[in-house]
Amino acid sequence: MVTSPWVLTIGVSTMNVPEPPDLGPVGTQANKRSKTLTEPEENSSCPIPSDLIIEILSRLPAKSIARFRCVKKQWSSLIRLPYFTELFLTKSLTRPQLLFACEKDDHVFFFSSSSPQPQGSSLLTTSYYGIKVPGHCYSFDIKFSCIKGLALLRFKRVLNEHEHVSVICNPSTGQSLILPKVKTRRRIGVRSYLGYDPVERQHKVLSMTWLFYRSQWLVCEEHQVLTLGVKEPSWRKIECSITYTSSHKYHHVCIDGVLYYPARRSTGDFIIVCFDVRSEKFSFVKYTVSYAHVFESAVWKNYNGKLASLWPKTINGSCSSIRLRVLEDAEKEEWSHNTYTLPDLWRNIVGKELVRFVGVTRTKEIVFLSSDFQFLLYFDTERDTVVRVGIKGMEAVKDHRIFMFQDHVEDVKLMEVF
Repeated sequence: MVTSPWVLTIGVSTMNVPEPPDLGPVGTQANKRSKTLTEPEENSSCPIPSDLIIEILSRLPAKSIARFRCVKKQWSSLIRLPYFTELFLTKSLTRPQLLFACEKDDHVFFFSSSSPQPQGSSLLTTSYYGIKVPGHCYSFDIKFSCIKGLALLRFKRVLNEHEHVSVICNPSTGQSLILPKVKTRRRIGVRSYLGYDPVERQHKVLSMTWLFYRSQWLVCEEHQVLTLGVKEPSWRKIECSITYTSSHKYHHVCIDGVLYYPARRSTGDFIIVCFDVRSEKFSFVKYTVSYAHVFESAVWKNYNGKLASLWPKTINGSCSSIRLRVLEDAEKEEWSHNTYTLPDLWRNIVGKELVRFVGVTRTKEIVFLSSDFQFLLYFDTERDTVVRVGIKGMEAVKDHRIFMFQDHVEDVKLMEVF
């Protein structure tokens, strides 16, 4: 894959596509078919209208767009236009994908595939994207998060076991950028989460600085925010009204502009921290649980626009039921509890293989990924059915830990260098 140069910008998307603008230096106007993208060659009698080229390119995979940037200067200029990137993103939103990610040999490997369709094939074939990790001296302790076309990677430096580096990357363009260091006066740990504001169409990174004493994380000291896609990005301190602690093992998820992650107060109470990405304000939801390990090992996912966790998160064919907990109303702190009995077919399909909870589809199917990354399971709670879908194309990383994200959208907008 051809890696493009680092230019403007991260994070602006839209569902309302405007009329094609004047193409300026390209010398054409996209809404006039009589105009062409490039000057016709001497022997060319049928130059292709520029608006037709825009339409054709917008239907291609992101990997093809990355290659076409190198075909001709005029093509590169056209592909960089805000109108084209918005049009491409609008089309991508109608065809969400599955995204798989893992780290191997100082590279981040991304694999994407179209989401399985009802009555469709029982085999997924993935496409490969490779990104070189910038810098060096990283360990294999890596964490991923992904939303609206961008991914946040958090690496732990080998030279300092408590110092982490955050990297933003775009699997569609092959770009990766190290984020500026969080400003702090003390030697502490840093934890970062990626969020997205659908109103202002901006990605933001929320970072928390933590005291580290005698091999234990203590309460959070500071909260800082970095807005991506602005001319001079810098960390801004924001206020949080309570003190809490959180484990690096806890999961997080961003739903409709709100970033959710679990935490624990000094009183011992379990809470869900809710960070509004647009207003940059915090709120909190109590979480009542009988056993600490149930809360601490929970995987948080988007359940039809609501926060949800599943227990147990890892099961095999001998498991007879699963419990789903959904946050129905954050302001009223109302949770629903649902226990689903797995059908007899579950034991036959899964056997002794371990599978882990990785998400919920838009049609409320609960999704599991096998421990050997060879197949997905879709459990339909309403029809009481289980469908197994094989995965092909990730054999090169089968011995490494793989992360999976649903509803990934391809975004060909190029990123800004910090």
